[in-house]
Amino acid sequence: MPVAPTSDTSNVSQMGRGRHADAEQTQLQILGMQRRSRCGYCHTPNGSSCFGARARLLRCSDYQALIDRGWRRSGSLLYLTDHSSSCCAYYSIRTHALSHTLQQSEKKLLRKWRRWELLGDSAPGSALDSSVVTAGRRLVVRLEPAAYSEEKYLVFERYQRAVHNDMDASRSGFQSFLCSSPLMFDDTTDGAASGRLLSRGLGSYHQCYYVDGRLAAVGVIDVLPTCVSSVYLFYDPEFSDLSLGTYSSLREIALVRELNRYVSPDIKYYYMGYFIPSCPKMTYKARWRPAELLDLVTFEWIPIDQCLERIRQHPAFCTFDPRISSRNIVRNSRRDVLSWAPVISSCTLNGGERRAAMQLVFWIGPRNSVLGSNLACISKDLEQVVWQTAASLGLPLASRAILSI
Repeated sequence: MPVAPTSDTSNVSQMGRGRHADAEQTQLQILGMQRRSRCGYCHTPNGSSCFGARARLLRCSDYQALIDRGWRRSGSLLYLTDHSSSCCAYYSIRTHALSHTLQQSEKKLLRKWRRWELLGDSAPGSALDSSVVTAGRRLVVRLEPAAYSEEKYLVFERYQRAVHNDMDASRSGFQSFLCSSPLMFDDTTDGAASGRLLSRGLGSYHQCYYVDGRLAAVGVIDVLPTCVSSVYLFYDPEFSDLSLGTYSSLREIALVRELNRYVSPDIKYYYMGYFIPSCPKMTYKARWRPAELLDLVTFEWIPIDQCLERIRQHPAFCTFDPRISSRNIVRNSRRDVLSWAPVISSCTLNGGERRAAMQLVFWIGPRNSVLGSNLACISKDLEQVVWQTAASLGLPLASRAILSI
C-alpha cells in the first residue's frame, strides 16, 4: 500500500535552520530498534538493544522530558535501552545537589588539593560551594559552550589511549561525540548572574580544568531546566593522581547550587547517567547521596535505598513501586528476564493513547508527511515503530516534535 501524504508543507524543508529555542521545534529522526554490537559494561557480544532517534534539533525542555523517561544522548544520537533483551539493567540516577554533604573521603581530597595550592583556603566542612569552587593559584576552571578545539582533542586522545586502550580516537569522532550537540541554547533566563554563569543560557557546555596553564580535564555537561546532566569526563593521564573524576563531580554538584541560587530555583538535581548494579565501574554513582533511581514503570524517582533490595531480588530489571509486584514484570529462568518492556512496549498505552499514536505525523523527506495509521497499514514492523515512538517519547513530546523516518 503506498504511503499517502497528508500535506505538502514546504516550510518543513527548512528543518535545521536556526539554533534558537524560541524559533525551532524539536526535530527527531526515528531510527527504531538498534542492536548494540557489544555491551560496553559487561562486554557481552550483542548484549543489548535500544530504541534510537537522531536529534537534528532538541529543545532543552524536551530533553529534560526524555531523560526523565530514561533516555540518554551520545552526540546527536538519543537512545533508550530495551530491557526485554538487555544483558544489564540500566537505571537512570540523580542526586539532590542542594542536600548533598561532603563525605570524609571527599573532604580528604579537597584538603589534598588545598595543600597543592589547587584550591583556595576555606574551612573544612563548610558549604560545598566555598570548599569546591574557590580556585587556588594553580587551578583555573572555565565553563564554556561545547565546541571543538585541538587542545581538547589532544587531551581526549591521550585519555582514550591510556584509560580505554582506544588507539583510533579520531578528530571527527571526538567532534560528533562530545562537541556537537543537538541542544538549542535557551537564553530565556534573566539577570546578569545568569549571563555570568551561562554565557548562552541552558544548553551543552564544556567545564574545562586548567592546572598551571595546561588543560587537565574537560567535563561535558548539559544544563537543563531542572538539572545539570553529566555526559562525559576526559582528562590528561599525567594528572591522574589528582582524582579529577571525583573533583569534577563535586564541581558539577556545586554548579547546580550556583544555578539554583542565581539562575533558576527549578535547577536542583545532578544527573549522572546510568546506574548499572552488575557493573562495578558504574556503582560508584550511588555514593553521591541523597540519590534516586528512575522507575521505568511509574516514571517516579525513588530513593536508592528503597531500590537496592528489589534489585537484589530481580537483577535483570524491576520496578520499585511497592504497589506493583515485580513478579508481574519479570519471569524466572536461569536468571530474571523481563517479559515485557516498559516504556518501549505498546502494552504501556491505553486505548485512547493508542488512537492518539495513530494520529502522529511522520515526515518522509522534506515535503511529504504520513499519519501513523497509514504507516501501520504498510507493515507490522512500521506499526510497531509507531507504537514504540509514542510509548518511548511520551505522547505530549511525540505530538509536538517534528518526527521523521
